[in-house]
Amino acid sequence: MTTIAHLTDLHLLEADHDRRRGAERWRLRYLSFGRPIDAAERRGRALAALVEARRSGADHLVLTGDLTEDGAPAQFEVLAAVLAESGWAPEHVTLVPGNHDAYAGGDAWERALGGPLRPFAATSGPGTTVALPGAVVTAVSTAIMQPVTRSAGAIAARELAQVAALAAETRRSGNALVLAQHHPPLRHPIGAWHWLDGLINCAELMALLHEHDHLHVIHGHTHRENDAPVRAGAPPRIFCAQALVDGHTPLRFYRVRHGRLLSETTHVRSGASNFATA
Repeated sequence: MTTIAHLTDLHLLEADHDRRRGAERWRLRYLSFGRPIDAAERRGRALAALVEARRSGADHLVLTGDLTEDGAPAQFEVLAAVLAESGWAPEHVTLVPGNHDAYAGGDAWERALGGPLRPFAATSGPGTTVALPGAVVTAVSTAIMQPVTRSAGAIAARELAQVAALAAETRRSGNALVLAQHHPPLRHPIGAWHWLDGLINCAELMALLHEHDHLHVIHGHTHRENDAPVRAGAPPRIFCAQALVDGHTPLRFYRVRHGRLLSETTHVRSGASNFATA
């Protein structure tokens, strides 16, 4: 039986962040508001969770965005080093960017996949897929260029088209289709808050979820563990984990069975309080 491990919202920092000046220093302080700016603690927390996930024997690992605090090149180097130290083979890992991973530049993720994260490009570039027994995991980017005062996301039209085609294909094969992305597909009831913090074109993705019962979403961004159904009274198909940067139980596991993704209990426990916003 296939098992997928899930971690999200690492918010990794570079070791020498205190050398920042001017706008870059202000940006980091703004984005880290409410959390200690402790690079070593965040790195240690991430490494412990990654090692625990690997030792669990999970078949695949998904990291759903906000991997860094603001997408600085040095932070992606820290991510690459932590992943290498954890022992995870790149072909068994899917990484996707979040809004924090794009604040340093709209091409930050592309540059990272061509640089320190190159070993993961085949499984983590937008639209890439990993075939597992009974399931297909695909990487979906919701990261967009925007000011640090906004934390919304959007999926490119071409990626949505790829998801639609893949959903039709996997429906015929009977495999579960798992989208790994940062922002949740559910619309916030307050329109202004949705524009500020939500997935802007969530309606298109929700339409696909309604059309295909084997389609699932694993996401981050909310910093809270949550399981949500697509239809009222139906089994959940939208899953979120606690933020690794400050959650008590950030590591989640899912098992694939008969074209469905089923959640299990969280495993890793750490000593920080849950941070409720992105």
